[in-house]
Amino acid sequence: MERSSSAPAYDPGIVADLEACFGRARLRDLLGLLRAEIAARFVASPAERETLERDAHVLVSASGMLGFLDLSRACAELGRACRDGVDLSPALDLAGQAARVARETIDGMLAEPA
Repeated sequence: MERSSSAPAYDPGIVADLEACFGRARLRDLLGLLRAEIAARFVASPAERETLERDAHVLVSASGMLGFLDLSRACAELGRACRDGVDLSPALDLAGQAARVARETIDGMLAEPA
């Protein structure tokens, strides 16, 4: 899942729909919650497959709901790798990269005036 540097880390249409539905303040709250979830996940070692699978599962839903589809897909892949018992390195690297990009993007979104 290689991304171009100009492609957004989120789906702007989903974010706009959420803002229209919930308002800017609530959207910012939801983005902050997602950022906190991302920061709390993937701290387990690759040997802790169950923990990593649970972390991935949480982020599949939360990130997908807020339009961070790259992160959602990467977490779904990590969850499958955990369940399938295969080498986690590629999926964990991909999820970690997507999580970093999402966190940086959210930081930028939250830095914008309310």
